[in-house]
Amino acid sequence: NCMGWVLYGTLLKNMWVFFGNAPGLLISIWLNLGAVKLLYQGHHVKEMRESTVAFLDKKEQQPRIPAAGDEDNETATNSTEDWATIIYNVTSQATPAPARHEAIVMFMSTLWVILGTILAFVDAMDFDAKVFMVGIVTNCIVFFFYGAPLSTIFTVLKERDSVSIHIPTMILNTANASFWCAYGLAISDYFIGVPNGLGAIFGGIQIFLYMTFPRSSSSSSSGAAKDATERGSGATQETQVGSSTQINSATTRDAENGAEVASA
Repeated sequence: NCMGWVLYGTLLKNMWVFFGNAPGLLISIWLNLGAVKLLYQGHHVKEMRESTVAFLDKKEQQPRIPAAGDEDNETATNSTEDWATIIYNVTSQATPAPARHEAIVMFMSTLWVILGTILAFVDAMDFDAKVFMVGIVTNCIVFFFYGAPLSTIFTVLKERDSVSIHIPTMILNTANASFWCAYGLAISDYFIGVPNGLGAIFGGIQIFLYMTFPRSSSSSSSGAAKDATERGSGATQETQVGSSTQINSATTRDAENGAEVASA
């Protein structure tokens, strides 16, 4: 979105459009780089955890480093080799990591590089055609951006609860769309005015729904009650398992005593 408006502002030599979106472009690059790093980190942490659990389940004991005079050096050496294999597979990225976000970022970057190449080197297109092409592509992306809250709107109407509306995002998106819509109408640029006008309308709908369907406190309380119930059921199951183990042990001891008495 920001890349499109930066290119549009450069084409029209409009410093308000350019400098209004250039900081957003830089911030979006930084955020996308951080998102990719977090995805890779989460993937490899998961791989390490699953590999370690599988190894411990297989060996049924903690791996140990061989010590001097250890009689079971072979087992300890195998355990150490298994640990080394796990660490190598994870740190060397032997397992492929999901790259869906990476693919989306690369697709959008490639799209704008191709579009910029056409604008710079295709002399057969006149200036108005270039402005129209950039405006259409940018407007399509803006429609997706401002259309994202539609799922939230449907959720609020269905549940009659505005807890799914993120208030800061709602306020900032509505204000941003309103200002850009007013600017686009003031300079008679409908590529700027129309999509941002739709964004302002969607933001107004969210504000109306937020005021019509207030947030219910039952959502957070029900979540806390659910967590407490799960913790309680887990403790109950552990208690039951411990009690059954004690009963089985007592039964075994009674049976052994009975056998000794019978043999005597």
